[in-house]
Amino acid sequence: MVDWKYMLLAQYPACLILAVYFLVKYTRVRKTSAVKSILWVLLFGAALAVSVLFLFLGIHYDYWTLKTLLPLGVASWIGVALIGIAIVARIVHLIEKKRNQKLMEKELKKAAKEKDAAVAEAEQAGRRAAQEEAQALRLTHAANAADAEAKASEVAQEAAAPIELKLEE
Repeated sequence: MVDWKYMLLAQYPACLILAVYFLVKYTRVRKTSAVKSILWVLLFGAALAVSVLFLFLGIHYDYWTLKTLLPLGVASWIGVALIGIAIVARIVHLIEKKRNQKLMEKELKKAAKEKDAAVAEAEQAGRRAAQEEAQALRLTHAANAADAEAKASEVAQEAAAPIELKLEE
């Protein structure tokens, strides 16, 4: 019969795998964040210490010897499987997060292009409206100038017309 102490102490391989995982995480963040790197180093040290402690306590309580250390029992495989599942789930989560981030960036670029196109179209419409307004203003000025010229020419014609003098008796 397997007791709880044996189940706990048989988790030394799982703690060792966890220590290796923490070491990998440390090497990935050591140049970007000092706080995170310290955290991962502390977790690595704790997991490694727990692994060594469980290993030697198992030898002390005669659950295994140095010769029978490597073949993992069923209790050890439970912890290894749990750690493996957790690491795989974390990797899948990170892949999904990166994929969602790329999709979001693509959508943002698409929205920015649509916005730029709408702004350019609005600017063109504004330019066209300004040109049409300027053309209408020019036509109005030309019409006013033509009317003024016509009036001036009528005055000039009247002024140039021979003067008729009638003498009254």
